[in-house]
Amino acid sequence: MKKIFLVGYYGYGNYGDDLLLKSFLKIFEEIKFDGIIFIPVENLPDLPTNYTFNIQKVSRFSLPEIRKTIKNSDLIVFGGGNLFQSETSLRSFMYYYYIANFAKKQNKKILLLSQGFGSFKQSYELKKLKSLLSYSKLYGVLRDKSSYKYAKKINKNIKLGVDIGSYCFPKIEIKKVNKISVCLKENHDLELLTDFLSTFSNYSLSTLVINANQDALRNYELVEKVRKKTKIKADFPFKSSEKIVEEISQSKIVISDRLHSSLTGIYFESKTITYNNIKNKRVIKNIKDDYQFFYKNTYEIPSSYYDIEYLNYDFKNLSNIYREKILQTVHEIKNLIQNVL
Repeated sequence: MKKIFLVGYYGYGNYGDDLLLKSFLKIFEEIKFDGIIFIPVENLPDLPTNYTFNIQKVSRFSLPEIRKTIKNSDLIVFGGGNLFQSETSLRSFMYYYYIANFAKKQNKKILLLSQGFGSFKQSYELKKLKSLLSYSKLYGVLRDKSSYKYAKKINKNIKLGVDIGSYCFPKIEIKKVNKISVCLKENHDLELLTDFLSTFSNYSLSTLVINANQDALRNYELVEKVRKKTKIKADFPFKSSEKIVEEISQSKIVISDRLHSSLTGIYFESKTITYNNIKNKRVIKNIKDDYQFFYKNTYEIPSSYYDIEYLNYDFKNLSNIYREKILQTVHEIKNLIQNVL
């Protein structure tokens, strides 16, 4: 019986990471994998119960248990995200590096799937990453061109794809209504943002909590401000993954500080405006390079929206391109998994 160790930032109420987990499990189901998938996690999100394979939790913080599981596994899969980075913390980088390096020492095959790299705070972190990438039994399908170009110089087993978090979405007929979805993470001038939203007087507002541990308070503050200053209908923030997908699929406009809520907006043809950081920019422009609707500060949100209107940017075309690239990426990932198992 084949065994896979599937690694990611799963089980923390993060919408994007949970999407990636569901998408990878869907891929394993579609290739009819019937072994065991070990996941280092404390709390799994709600998942279907009818998989062809067995899922077993491994204590995320027990290094002896993780080492034992790696030794017993046929394949180590890093399943989506920018796991190799120190922008969040050096501790995070060292955790995933430890797993990959131990797997390397055990002569295991390693897959980096729907991954990107960085940002890094120290040069020695890049040296550690380079040492991993030089491993002959490491393969990858990466989600942005910068990470791909860097890795390809070191390892010929690297291919370019896109982020596949949206692959797990059910088939939904797109029916847009006068709704704006907003996903806040950064510090914003809520007065200014409310003033902008108030110009859409016949719209309703959905606020979405993408990271349960970080986003809730800011989004509640926005709802209270909008209710106090405008006549816009604003529900309290939605937290469940299914509800977030539903709200974005219906929204004509998406304003997002978070990557995967932006990708969801693009997938469902919403006019999507995205916070400008390195990760967001790399991943989205890898779908189509002419996407330019990024903001760094609250006051840039209106101008980004007006650029969309002025340019009459075709989000339906962008969605079609993204969906096609997801299918191509999933095809590459399936072939890779089947070839190395």
